[in-house]
Amino acid sequence: MQQTTTSDPNSILNTLEDRAGQLRLTPFRQRAKKLGSVYAMSYTHAVVAMYDYDREQAGGVPQNMFLLAAKPEGDESFILLRVLREARLPNAVENEQTRQKGIEDSGNDVPWADKLPEWMRDRVSLHAVECRVLGTFIASDSGDCEFAEDVDNYYAVHELMVWKPDTETLDLIVNHRHRTNGILDELNPEKIGRTRFAAAERDSAVKADFKLNPTDVMKRRTAYFGMSRSGKSNGLKVVAAKVYRLRESNPQYRVGQLIFDLNGEYAQNNIQDGKGLYRVHESLGRKRTGEVETYGLFPVPWDPDRKIMKLNFFGDPFPTQWDTQSVESALEQLLAGRDIIKGIMERSSNQSQYATAFRGADIAVPQDAVGDIGVQKRYRRTILAYQTALAAAGLTHPKWKPSIQGIGRHDSLFGQNIIKAMQSENNAGSDNQTLYHQAATLLTRAKQNRHQISWNQLEVVFTALNRFINDKKSGYEKFEQEYINRPNGSGEAWADPRLKAVIRIFESQNGPRSFQTAQEQHDPNTANDFAYAVVADLNKGKLVIIDQSGADDEHAQAAAERVMRQIFRSQQDAFKRRLTDGQPNLESIDGHIIVYIEEAHNLLPKGNARENLKTVWARAAKEGSKLNIGMVLATQAPSSIMPEILSETDNWILAYLNSENERRVIAGYMDFADFLDQIGKVSEQGFVRIKTLSQAYTVPVQLDKFSLGSVETSSDNNLTVSPSENGHRAAPLFPDE
Repeated sequence: MQQTTTSDPNSILNTLEDRAGQLRLTPFRQRAKKLGSVYAMSYTHAVVAMYDYDREQAGGVPQNMFLLAAKPEGDESFILLRVLREARLPNAVENEQTRQKGIEDSGNDVPWADKLPEWMRDRVSLHAVECRVLGTFIASDSGDCEFAEDVDNYYAVHELMVWKPDTETLDLIVNHRHRTNGILDELNPEKIGRTRFAAAERDSAVKADFKLNPTDVMKRRTAYFGMSRSGKSNGLKVVAAKVYRLRESNPQYRVGQLIFDLNGEYAQNNIQDGKGLYRVHESLGRKRTGEVETYGLFPVPWDPDRKIMKLNFFGDPFPTQWDTQSVESALEQLLAGRDIIKGIMERSSNQSQYATAFRGADIAVPQDAVGDIGVQKRYRRTILAYQTALAAAGLTHPKWKPSIQGIGRHDSLFGQNIIKAMQSENNAGSDNQTLYHQAATLLTRAKQNRHQISWNQLEVVFTALNRFINDKKSGYEKFEQEYINRPNGSGEAWADPRLKAVIRIFESQNGPRSFQTAQEQHDPNTANDFAYAVVADLNKGKLVIIDQSGADDEHAQAAAERVMRQIFRSQQDAFKRRLTDGQPNLESIDGHIIVYIEEAHNLLPKGNARENLKTVWARAAKEGSKLNIGMVLATQAPSSIMPEILSETDNWILAYLNSENERRVIAGYMDFADFLDQIGKVSEQGFVRIKTLSQAYTVPVQLDKFSLGSVETSSDNNLTVSPSENGHRAAPLFPDE
């Protein structure tokens, strides 16, 4: 152990101070309870011998308790130990024989120890505990104290005595900041709980407040593992509230936070909390505007300010003149909805060739269409066919009417040549002659009606067109050859591959039905993509809560993935701008986003799904540090999280896990193997083991209960009603229900 003496021990400060990231330590020997001696020691473990009397006088020595090992006098340096389990001394067999004789002599009528001579009772009361060596607290002459995660030496003959820490020393141990995140190191840690080493701990036990540095959660991965009803939701609320309140000390300390609220308990008042987290702004006496936003799938009476998470899958009408940016803006929601539909179809039972063709069709805005009328018309036809498929699936029509108008007032997407080719006289040998002629008639009437046509009529047109193109007995092949070889033509086919892929969905009436559940996420009156709105709110430093209760799993996952993808893109763009400005790693909280994901096993790639490393969830978890994305992942199944993500996790919160298999997963990380017995046995809510970026070792903690106050005493204008209204699922009675 490293030794440093001081000529005037009394000059060491009698309080703990934080100066330049270092803590100052008062003389612990004057306050801590002496327990015993180091019986044996190595670089990693120590055996501590103690008498029952000393153990009792110290108030007990629970498993996982911190102990201090140091010479009887000298400087304030000490070796930090953690109690693991009982240990046997060489006299164990002799003591067992003594106990047996004492029991025999007592006849079990009185405590057997009463039958022993006092000297023998003292000898038998000597026992030992095995401890892990965590490292060394090194005190300098000035009283500053730093921590090293090892020891520099040990001896066969020890002079080391052992103490149980008092409150002040315990505060030093559990709140020592060993490393930083490089973000605003001057911020003070926030209390989120107190130390708790055993569920049976008494009120008189030595305790210290446990303080979280909110910046530890920024741009880092945080894993919260625990069974349902172990208090995970409560823990997330406590952390989110602390990060939100950073703005109290400085208006510029605004961190965007996003919570995917599966059960609706963050976004409404509920029994276990009183005021829900969505009212955290009230704790600072602020109005909700500019501070908190809630999103949901349905409007609810108790939250009139909620934003509804739906898309206009049809998009807006094409602009009159082609401009790539204007076209992209008009079709922004359509293309966003397209991603959702692809996901629905991938999970659909309809895996026919026509469904696969439709799902795989590329309908992105062509970047080479400027000045090329042919490309523009073919793309417009494809989009109109896609929109018609949406209407055929039963999605609510937009207010604007469909049109077959092409480029210019008198132009049409369907020229006279294709209409003529579909007329009956040119398809005499086909079984679909009547259908083709009907489509030709509808297109002719639309041209006469200033290109106006209904969605139902378009469904007939594209159904006929798909058959017409693929019918060997139709007149399409002749028409196609004439179209390609026409004078002054481009030499391209009338129907490009993506149009053919899109209209294949009309081969069967079941085609559009394979994605009709998209109606739940569709609203033709939606003006903007909600994913962009969420990112805009986060960039303003707001707390954003997305209420996913009442949604089916597929809907909730699709919406969450859309939002996460947009966050990732936005943070990528911000990172590129910082690179351009020559400041890739600003030591600031500006532009930071923290995403909280409950039931993370539903969203993140499975633990054995290595091919899914490219999903937005995996990428955000792995690349979040440079992109200033922090992720808090909560689940009862550590095995469901990819090892590649766990290996880069900096903050850990471990609650009760009843599965040995799940405990075995976490045993391979940090020093968590020391806590497996307790994690698998004690199910107290909020009783966790915490290891953060700032800490060098794990600390057992009882988390504070989240509370913003009682609903009944609130003067807030928000309504508090039964969560069962409007089909909205009620918040659980207990956290994590």
